Amino acid sequence: MRLTRLVVDNFKAVKRAEINFGPGLNILYGPNDLGKSTLAAAIRAALLVPPSSTEAQSYGSWFGSEAPRVELTFMDHDGHYWRVKKSFGSSSPSSAELLHSKDAITFTHDCKARQVE
Repeated sequence: MRLTRLVVDNFKAVKRAEINFGPGLNILYGPNDLGKSTLAAAIRAALLVPPSSTEAQSYGSWFGSEAPRVELTFMDHDGHYWRVKKSFGSSSPSSAELLHSKDAITFTHDCKARQVE
């Protein structure tokens, strides 16, 4: 599996971030309090944390009441692309969705809610 793209909205201290990952090793660097660890937490949340869990409540935005949202796209060993979309909300409904694609442009719904986990 290779990560290809990360989109984060209203996740802790990150208002919005879009990162395209290249092949091989990717390094996030910068000064303290820039959000590097928060982006790593967003990747973990997309892959491992159920949107309605108690842990997900800690992902709330520092800037407003919008629901934290993470979208992670990755490619499997067969060249197929997968996108996990999660919304973590205490005030709004949480959601999880898995989509797949052969070209990384057009994605088709695969499953949602608990089936994603």
